[in-house]
Amino acid sequence: MIIAVDVNPNRLEMAVRYGATHTILADRADKGLLQAVSQVKQLTGGRGADYAFECTAIPELGAVPLAMVRNAGVACQVSGIEQEISIDMNLFEWDKIYINPLYGKCRPEIDFPILLNLYQKGDLILDDLVTRTYSLHQLDVAFDDMLKGRNAKGVLVF
Repeated sequence: MIIAVDVNPNRLEMAVRYGATHTILADRADKGLLQAVSQVKQLTGGRGADYAFECTAIPELGAVPLAMVRNAGVACQVSGIEQEISIDMNLFEWDKIYINPLYGKCRPEIDFPILLNLYQKGDLILDDLVTRTYSLHQLDVAFDDMLKGRNAKGVLVF
């Protein structure tokens, strides 16, 4: 089960294309994503997810993965939040793990050949992630598209 949570329906459609089995349309007014946490717990039979990833870059949501994971689950903060945030230490109970890996703990000499092999076999869909390219003169359009969630990945071409 792979559950995608987003406030943008277009991004949820993309998530399904890339393997999500369930989607939750979050509400921007849902402070701390408490409703989304409840839905994740409901989908997982009350226990929570094995892994949860925060990819929003919104400091207030930095601890949300801890609320979504089961006991001994892994919460991963992907977006590189660098601001101070407050975390309720109760969220760590029952051996939950919170990681903030730099570059996904990538080991280029080991991981790149594996990723290249997966890409060459067609198991890693990278080309489709670049949904639009922009010239430097289209920077305003690129930012607008990014903020509105129109692309999986927009790429600036110099």
